[in-house]
Amino acid sequence: MIIAGAKYFGWPMDQLDVVTAFLYGLMKEKVFCSVPEGVELDDGFDCVELLKAIYGLKQASRVWNETFDEYVRSIGFRVSCYEPCLYIKVVDGECVLLLVYVDDVLVTGSSAEMIAEVKHQLKSRFEMTDSGKCSFILGIETANPLKVRSTSA
Repeated sequence: MIIAGAKYFGWPMDQLDVVTAFLYGLMKEKVFCSVPEGVELDDGFDCVELLKAIYGLKQASRVWNETFDEYVRSIGFRVSCYEPCLYIKVVDGECVLLLVYVDDVLVTGSSAEMIAEVKHQLKSRFEMTDSGKCSFILGIETANPLKVRSTSA
């Protein structure tokens, strides 16, 4: 629906990908991990406490989502009450929408300037690759060279 709405209103859609997203999350619970063979620890310890999430950890996805959610809320977004992966920011009648799927972020809205500002804020907190104008995301082609307002799957 977000993509269809953005196409209908002629809003720009940009795509971002968070590099090594799961490594940003700070652990809020105690988790211990054994170390790889050959790694020597002081005082004969055979495990370490994880302070940050790592890939392969069951909690990594949730911890990453909590980290992203906390930051996005801190820069003025609110979560849609209908869709937890949709963030909305409205300023002076203009809006920006963030649609999040794990570490992929679709940014769209009524103001190109607000979109650029939000992208700058996100990139200042997380290392991200910026694919620019979104033409294909999650199996949906969004490019439309004929300038017709449509999507296809």
